[in-house]
Amino acid sequence: MVRELSIGWNDIINAIKYHYYSMNDNEIKQRFNSFQHYKEMFKPDSPIMGIVVSLGRYDVVMSQNVCVQFLKYTEMTMAVGSIPPLESLVTPLPYEIIEDYKIENPHTLRNTLEKAKKKNKQQERLREARKEAGLARSLVNSNQYIFYSIDIEAYEKDHSILLEIGWSTYDSKLDQFRDQHYINDNYRHLRNGTFVEDEKENFSFGTSVWCSLKKALGELRKDLDWAVKRDGGFVLVGHGFDTDLKYLQQQKFMWPTSDGGQTLNVTESANITILNTDILYAASINNLHNPPSLGRTLNLFNVDTWHLHNAGNDAHYTMLLLLILVGHEL
Repeated sequence: MVRELSIGWNDIINAIKYHYYSMNDNEIKQRFNSFQHYKEMFKPDSPIMGIVVSLGRYDVVMSQNVCVQFLKYTEMTMAVGSIPPLESLVTPLPYEIIEDYKIENPHTLRNTLEKAKKKNKQQERLREARKEAGLARSLVNSNQYIFYSIDIEAYEKDHSILLEIGWSTYDSKLDQFRDQHYINDNYRHLRNGTFVEDEKENFSFGTSVWCSLKKALGELRKDLDWAVKRDGGFVLVGHGFDTDLKYLQQQKFMWPTSDGGQTLNVTESANITILNTDILYAASINNLHNPPSLGRTLNLFNVDTWHLHNAGNDAHYTMLLLLILVGHEL
């Protein structure tokens, strides 16, 4: 890959725009705005060459020589005096060229700029995922908090009906695990099986408790209260956790706060952070596009799974996946 000093398209356009706008002449402003879409600028023999590049971010750039030509071309087209030299407008930066593009029309330019914009968004998401992975390792190794992996199974034909809730806890201070599974006895007659496997009576890591959903959520709250009292906070873990948090919010579940109060908003609670194992895995392979399901991810680590879609089992396996991803010895 070639590295050379180049100027970002947006950087040079903004510099030229500032030059003309500083004249405080509305007619010149309008002429410049029209010039940006002037078709002559994109003729095959015009000096515009776009390059998608990477220097921690993606951009569309021109080489210094091409940029000098572009300034002359702009100056001639605008015909309202000279433009300052390139070095006084913008500082060329070293770019690593990924792909060359001949920008021959406004449509190609827009598409190339949009492509760079999307790649930058992907890169930012990946940087955030890597930060989350680093935070996960730090929290597990700090031996300070209890981690709670929570999973909820809803009725496949009506997601407002919650059939099961399970949670798995990892006490990093004591290096101990504990699993809980509760089945909503108000809906004994309802079973999945058409779109999602019916596994509610196949909890593999303890004994299931049949009770009301209110009772089960009360037990979860007691568990979290104890963690807050001991450690001042807790860490939440999930695989595609947004749906489970939504279910809890719909049930008006009250999260404990660090000052002894409670809140409906998990971000205002004593929760230290939320670790998403799907994002942590995606960060480990540098690809956030469509991370695999919990079962498929564990299979990639040669971990056998049994009776997934049981809330207690899914919570347990999610916690197991977290510890695998942070390199914790099991």
